[in-house]
Amino acid sequence: MSTIIKNKKVILAIPLAIILLAYMSYLIYADAGEKKRKDEIFRYLTEDKGYKESEITKIEIEHSVQAFLLSYEPWSISVVFNDEPNAIYYYQYDNEIISQGGISGYTKNEIYKHFEGVNGPLDKSK
Repeated sequence: MSTIIKNKKVILAIPLAIILLAYMSYLIYADAGEKKRKDEIFRYLTEDKGYKESEITKIEIEHSVQAFLLSYEPWSISVVFNDEPNAIYYYQYDNEIISQGGISGYTKNEIYKHFEGVNGPLDKSK
């Protein structure tokens, strides 16, 4: 009877070990991906776009397994600038190319100074 109990423990331990290994692999993947994207977005904003580090309030990078499973972009990259604390600018990083993907939130005058459109800042007040 003790052999049966030992076999059941082994049978239970194998799937648990696989799940734990998969979860740890995901955490390592997400952490490395987040760091790379954060470094690249920061470099893009400071070197390519000419922002000073002090002009950027925060850069947030998140990975979503659900988005990946639904075939959406799994990485969410958002940036908030000091002079527009209620506006969030979204960026995309794909194949070493960074582009601005959208804006949410608001500004006092409805002018989004950090919008990267062809005609410069976005003026929603008109």
